[in-house]
Amino acid sequence: MGWPLFGETHLLLRNGFGFVDERARRYGPVFRTRILGRRTAVITGPDATALFIDSRKVQREGAMPSHIQTLFGGHALPVLDGDTHRERKHFIMAGFTREAIAWYVPTLHRLTADYFLRWSRAEEVRWADQMEKLALESIGETLMGIPPGPLMDELRGLYAVFFRGFAALPIRLPGTAFSRAKRALRRILAIHRKNVDAHLAEPRGDGLSRILAAKSPLSGGPPAPEDIARELHHLVIAGLIVRGWFATLVLELQNNPAIRQRLTDEILTIAPDGPLSLERLEAMPYLEQVTSEVRRLSPVVHVFFGKARETIEFAGHTIPEGWAVFWGIRTSHLTADVYPDPLRFDPERFSAARVEHQRHPYAFAPNGAGGPMGHKCAGYELAPQMLKVFAVELLRGYNWQLVEEQDLTPAWNQVPPLPKDGLRVQVTPLPAERARAARSP
Repeated sequence: MGWPLFGETHLLLRNGFGFVDERARRYGPVFRTRILGRRTAVITGPDATALFIDSRKVQREGAMPSHIQTLFGGHALPVLDGDTHRERKHFIMAGFTREAIAWYVPTLHRLTADYFLRWSRAEEVRWADQMEKLALESIGETLMGIPPGPLMDELRGLYAVFFRGFAALPIRLPGTAFSRAKRALRRILAIHRKNVDAHLAEPRGDGLSRILAAKSPLSGGPPAPEDIARELHHLVIAGLIVRGWFATLVLELQNNPAIRQRLTDEILTIAPDGPLSLERLEAMPYLEQVTSEVRRLSPVVHVFFGKARETIEFAGHTIPEGWAVFWGIRTSHLTADVYPDPLRFDPERFSAARVEHQRHPYAFAPNGAGGPMGHKCAGYELAPQMLKVFAVELLRGYNWQLVEEQDLTPAWNQVPPLPKDGLRVQVTPLPAERARAARSP
């Protein structure tokens, strides 16, 4: 259980991914610890995923450590249960319908193409920083109706401060990372609320307008503006995880030239040039396999937070009522019984011949599990399209070269843990018609 009161919090903060993975290998699909003074059961594997989404046994209210809930803006979707959660999720999902995602894809393509063109004109790019900027601007323009510019630049600076506090100890003293993050949060929420008010006055076609136009399945009324401002903040936190997928994709393609060539061949056959659409992305089965394997392996979030609603029997052990229940999402995708040689990057796992992800109903849950109205991430359909657009634009128009003598070791104390030296690269356009494709979305 670790030290008195503090428990093993320092291990979770230092490298939550390694902490959960090492303990799961040693003890199996459930182990106990103490985090921030709370007795905690950490569960992993497909059966653990099924347990975690069972709202009769695991609740979200009161589960998240108080300082993290504060930084999430208070009562956002990850800490709601019952009708309150169902109503709020109904509003948010209005921004993630298939029609909405199809509307977003051309914008995602335009933004991504612009970034690649700029990267190719620079002598060197610190790709980790740029991937974060691309992810934020993609979320900003599609979901929030905020185009690239001064306001988005301000938000990016605020979120940089915010995330440093997100991974720090909750020391409530002036000048600490946590205190600076809370100050940034106040400005972030003010920006989101002002944007909500602007959309109420002048509806548009973006995600926020779709959300605000939704009606409650319980009362028939509109959403509360302050709730939606809070959820925009939550969506940014969740959406920025995509930058971890971008980095994993690049590194795995670098390390697996045969996979890179096969994916390039498919892209050049099905979408050699011109604008991308949801239909064109869905017409590439190997792209789906590669991006699914990226999502399975990429370390983006180490645990999700729950609380035992009742005493639970799991894997031969008892989790007492009231204990914190942490689900290890990335470790759950490393179960050897489901994914043999689980750390190997192998898109064939998702092929029709192998379908390893179908060996258990909850074998593959990179955005959470269950139905869309449960606690599964609202962007579970949109985020993969962001990754696919990035992959297509990269492979049909550009080459990249990693700068030598840099540390590509993940910074495990960050979420997501990007390479320590920032993934420094030189991006060069490919010749002739393939380079032209990147300039004509």
